[in-house]
Amino acid sequence: MGKEHMRPIYNAGESLLKDIQRTQIPEGGVAIWSLGQAGVLIKGSSSDELICVDPYLSYSIETEDPDTEFKREIPPPLSPNELNVNSVLLTHFHNDHMDLTTIKGVAQAHPATKFVAPASHAYLLHDIEIDRSRILPARQEQVISDQSITITPVAGAHTAYESDQDGNQYYLGFFIEINGVRIYHTGDTVVTPELIEQAKKFQPHVTLLPINGGDYARTSRGIVGNMNFREAADFGVEIGSDILIPIHFDMFSKNRDNPSYFVDYLFHNYPAQKFHMMSAGERFIYFT
Repeated sequence: MGKEHMRPIYNAGESLLKDIQRTQIPEGGVAIWSLGQAGVLIKGSSSDELICVDPYLSYSIETEDPDTEFKREIPPPLSPNELNVNSVLLTHFHNDHMDLTTIKGVAQAHPATKFVAPASHAYLLHDIEIDRSRILPARQEQVISDQSITITPVAGAHTAYESDQDGNQYYLGFFIEINGVRIYHTGDTVVTPELIEQAKKFQPHVTLLPINGGDYARTSRGIVGNMNFREAADFGVEIGSDILIPIHFDMFSKNRDNPSYFVDYLFHNYPAQKFHMMSAGERFIYFT
């Protein structure tokens, strides 16, 4: 797909940057901007409470492999050098989540930005010459405090739990406490009893859930699966999250579930469950 045929997005570039800068959030609230795929930018009550999870802001996948089926359908809402945040959280090593081109661009443009990466794959950031002092290795349930933000990594099962020889999990989600709001970004995972138990204890206000699913055809092509729209909805309701935000459906045409199925399933099975479906570049404000 040529870049000239990309679908439009809600907001991008300088306009989006002004939106982020001008947004003022009182205590007990957060602003969330979708960056496409699993990427989100989260802002609390001040510029010191600005973090990003899994930004894929380049064309590196298709540039490095022109024959790949993973070609962007939406342009990056920001360039890497425009992403000025306190911390970038990376859930796992797949390059639509831990995009080294984006990370290197952010690191070079913003020397104060730190990177929270699974301890199992922090070496990938060393390989692109990110100073070790800027890398915070994330391990399951070891709390990381960044300014007034508390981040608790939680293991995910990207179809299965996997770890390195030291027991460091390959796939993580993040429990994020910011400005009085509890946010759970699941990363890439399927539903497990362990995950349900952990998330129930956290009691998230906002949960960001992948809904692209998985099937035999994709698995046979080496694509690792996630929750589908039913599983994501059932999981979000089971853990008691106040509002559900589906992610991981807008970037690649060959690896998605239709987000309208998620909405329809909630409508018929959990009509009282709050949700919001975001467009890339859109701002969503949540208050407890």
